[in-house]
Amino acid sequence: MKKNILIIILLNIIISQSSSISLYGFGERIFSYDANSSSLGNIRLFSSMSNSFTLSAPSTYYKNSQTNLSMSMSFNTLKSNYIDKLSSNNFNHLSFGFPITVNQSFMLGINPLMRSVLYIRENNFTYIGADNSNIDTDGDGENDPIAFNSSYNLSGGISEISSSISTKITDKISLGLKVGKLFGTSERMDTLNFYKVEFDQNGILSNPDIFSYEPRKNKYNYSSFSYSLDMRFEVFEKSLLAFNYGWSDPLQVNIDFDNYETKSYVVSGYKDYQLGIQTNIYNNFGYIIEFQKFDSFGSLNATNIFNKPPLNTISVNMGLFYKNNQISSTKINSINYNVGIYDKLFKLNNQVNNAIIRDFGITFGVGVEYLNSNSMTFSLQFGSRETEFDVFKNTKYYKFIISLLSNNNWFVKERK
Repeated sequence: MKKNILIIILLNIIISQSSSISLYGFGERIFSYDANSSSLGNIRLFSSMSNSFTLSAPSTYYKNSQTNLSMSMSFNTLKSNYIDKLSSNNFNHLSFGFPITVNQSFMLGINPLMRSVLYIRENNFTYIGADNSNIDTDGDGENDPIAFNSSYNLSGGISEISSSISTKITDKISLGLKVGKLFGTSERMDTLNFYKVEFDQNGILSNPDIFSYEPRKNKYNYSSFSYSLDMRFEVFEKSLLAFNYGWSDPLQVNIDFDNYETKSYVVSGYKDYQLGIQTNIYNNFGYIIEFQKFDSFGSLNATNIFNKPPLNTISVNMGLFYKNNQISSTKINSINYNVGIYDKLFKLNNQVNNAIIRDFGITFGVGVEYLNSNSMTFSLQFGSRETEFDVFKNTKYYKFIISLLSNNNWFVKERK
């Protein structure tokens, strides 16, 4: 892809994922896929559910005593100074888990890890007069004037399929281990579009009509393994301390260029950290504070591949939760109300300082627990981003996430 793709002040942009982050390295890291945790300030280690079952924290899986099926979807909208409104929806998570013993559970899951979905088209045309053109667009035997511009299409990314085991070590300590396979493909297409140049009867140039295009497509294939260790401790009577450390093996990237042989790169793996505390001020009310850090895949080869290095992130996340157990309906166990904030910085992988993107957001959520510990949670997120690209200045985005958790006594007898 041409380096001048990054000079996007003169370009129109249509995106369906999130922002200019798609232009960096492997794209945007999908951090949260659990509506309950997302509504608490995009935390990853805790939940306001009765059994504290958290999709992004394997050390909590043992608390679910039944076979469970969970899924999440998100609906996104983005606006900026140059973008009126862009919307998309994405499937974020699917998992299936079941208890092994009274104190152990196993889960299989699949979710996106990195995504880059972006369409860019030059707004202006370059014109070639009939005296310099060698193309006959109307078949009259004479060369005609033409116009051309370029468009760029980025799509795909890295996904993860994983297996996790959760163990209760003591009444106050639990452990979660996850091993995942990273896989996926992405495509980057550079297309040169040719247009007919026509004038109306008053000699005014009409909007050009496309008559030909020449696409060049590069396909990227990814492969690696990922791991994470997740633990939580009951440090006081009503407080939990939790941490997670995740990492991956070096990432194998095979690139299929149009009309060229496949080229292979090896990129150093990522590292992922979270540390947080949850405190119940009362039995049904409390707060959560969490710190997150993500060091993306190695920058040197990634920069050679994509012209821009990946982005590292660091964030502070905070949430408040309230659980209403006084429900008159016998089918509803409780209704949970969550609110949170987060402050996130994106930095170039090869730089220590100089944040280039600032991301601040507010989250809200409502979750309903019903019947046999089934739940449905809705999360609404409002955020703003500042970036180095003018076209994305004053970006405002909105995310609506739905998570469903269904429990049943498939394959196993219910614990007592």
